[in-house]
Amino acid sequence: MQTTNILFFGSTTDSVIVLEKLLTLSDKLVTLSAIVTQPPRPVGREKTMTPTPVELWAKQHGITLLTFESNPEKPWLYADEQLVIDALQPVGADLIISASYGIKIPTATISAAKFGGINIHPSILPHWRGADPVPWAILSGDHQTGVSIVTLTESFDEGKILAQEKIPITPSDTSDPLRTNLFTMGADLLITMLPNYLSGKLNIPPAHPTQKKLAYARKFTRDDGFETWETIAQAISDGKDAGRIERKFRALHPWPGIWTKIEINENNENNKTTSEKRLKILQLHLSNGKIIIDEVQREGKKPVSWKQFAEAYFPPIA
Repeated sequence: MQTTNILFFGSTTDSVIVLEKLLTLSDKLVTLSAIVTQPPRPVGREKTMTPTPVELWAKQHGITLLTFESNPEKPWLYADEQLVIDALQPVGADLIISASYGIKIPTATISAAKFGGINIHPSILPHWRGADPVPWAILSGDHQTGVSIVTLTESFDEGKILAQEKIPITPSDTSDPLRTNLFTMGADLLITMLPNYLSGKLNIPPAHPTQKKLAYARKFTRDDGFETWETIAQAISDGKDAGRIERKFRALHPWPGIWTKIEINENNENNKTTSEKRLKILQLHLSNGKIIIDEVQREGKKPVSWKQFAEAYFPPIA
């Protein structure tokens, strides 16, 4: 079999998991010709321009790296798609592989590759198409999730499913470790199925048509982490909504996390004042069907135990 030139698209630490696995394949089977990742972004309070983990990995391994700006108003698209198509044409990719990239790959680039393109997606497609399938699965109370290897098409996550593997979601799962586990599974699955895919011998699972519109896993924002203090207080006192809040905590940990606004009393030198402050819940757990808060952080302050916070500010529920 002739060596297959691979053009890889990825941006995160999960993408690096797949890259590491690709290196284990024989040079006679595939060659990692070039990598495309997103440009460096400002990170932290200092807004330090920080490259993606994929950029760091590519430079460490001496592999050709390309980056292209996204559309400021539609960050899932390129600012100049034709520029991308023209820049990638000389790579001469036989196969495109993407994993946690975040921008729509041009259809013309996919079509130009002899074997088209395939993507590793951390959900049981067609369920939970979209950018954030892992936290959505936890938040929704799904009992299982999985990883799918799917062909790249004009629309996100709507290609032909080439391979799929499922695992249960446990009551202790949080998004980041579960996502890492799924991409590790996906990388192993990719390595297993790739030789048969390239030789045309892959046994492709039959499609399961559905008549209903399945849920879409849109990207979470900071505002998604908000819960009213009244809702949290009730989950503490009588357990109403406690299960949902606990799942939400696991789904959105560590970012954006669960946060609320709370009226707190502050004793100044001359008077006592009441003000509304943002409060992030850093740790919580369920006990007897109710929420138990373990650790919180008031805006502008250091993390403290819930007991310390309650004693200091006398919130409605201690």
